Amino acid sequence: AVRAEMRAAIDRFERLVEERAAGAGGWAGDIDVAALTYVPVEHEFVSGPHRLKGFLFIPPGDGLFPCMIYNHGSGVCEGHEDNAAPGVPILLNSWGIACFFPHRRGYGFSPGPSWRSECTAAEFSPEYNAQLVTRLAGECDDVLAAFAHVRTLPKIDPVRIGVMGSSFGGVNTLLAASRESRFRCAIEFAGAAMNWDRNPAIAAHMIESAKKVKVPIFFAQAANDFSIRPTHEIAAALAGTNVPFEAKIYPPFGRTPYEGHFLAGRGPLVWGPDVRRFLEQHL
Repeated sequence: AVRAEMRAAIDRFERLVEERAAGAGGWAGDIDVAALTYVPVEHEFVSGPHRLKGFLFIPPGDGLFPCMIYNHGSGVCEGHEDNAAPGVPILLNSWGIACFFPHRRGYGFSPGPSWRSECTAAEFSPEYNAQLVTRLAGECDDVLAAFAHVRTLPKIDPVRIGVMGSSFGGVNTLLAASRESRFRCAIEFAGAAMNWDRNPAIAAHMIESAKKVKVPIFFAQAANDFSIRPTHEIAAALAGTNVPFEAKIYPPFGRTPYEGHFLAGRGPLVWGPDVRRFLEQHL
C-alpha cells in the first residue's frame, strides 16, 4: 500500500523553477562586477540636530532593490580618505542588493562631536565605560535615521532593508536591530571586540539589547580578533529564544588581532558565502 501511494505521488511530479528577474522586487541575481557603478551617490539625511552624510551604492536596473545599511567602525575620522568603503557595498551590489553607507555623527563627512570628545574619563574607568555606552546609543539614533531615509528612496524596497556593520558599527547594528523591528535581518561583525574584556558596561548593554532583537541576526568574528567573547556570550544569551540567529568564529585572518578585527571589510571572500546564504533566507 505504501509503495502504491508513493508511485501515485510521483505520477504528476513537477519541479518548479523560479527565475529571479532584475527589477521585479526580488533578487536581481548575480550581476557582472564590470556592469556595476563603483562610485556611490552622496546623500544627506537628518538625525536630531545633525545633517549627516551617507553614500548609496545601487545595482543597475529600475529596482525595487533590497538594501543593507552598512555601519563603519570608529576609524572613519573627519576627512578620512576612505570615505565610501566600497568593498562590501560592491559585493552586495553584485548580489543584486543595494547598500547605504552612512557616516554617523562626528565621523567622516558628518558634523558633530567625535566619540573621543564625549568619552573623556580615564580609559576603561567606570565613568569612561558609561560614557561609551551613552555615546553609542546616540550613534544608534543616526543608524535609525539612515533607515528612515533609505525607506523613502525610489529604487529601494522599503520592507526589505537589513543592517550590518563591524566593530563600533557592529555594536550599532545590534543596538539598531534591538530598537527597530522593521529591519528584515542583521549581520554583526566583531561588535565591541576591542572593548569587551575591559568594559563590562558595554558588554552588559549589548547582551541586554540582544535579548530585545526580534529579527534574524548573524554574528561573526575571526578567531584572532581582540576578543571572541562577544560572539560566544551574545549567542549564549539568545540560545533558547525564538530569535533566529547564527554565530560563527572564522579561522584566524592575518597574523595580528588588528587584522582579525578587520575581517568584515577585508575578508569578504571568507564570509561571503555564509552571509549571502543568510541574506537569501532572511532579507
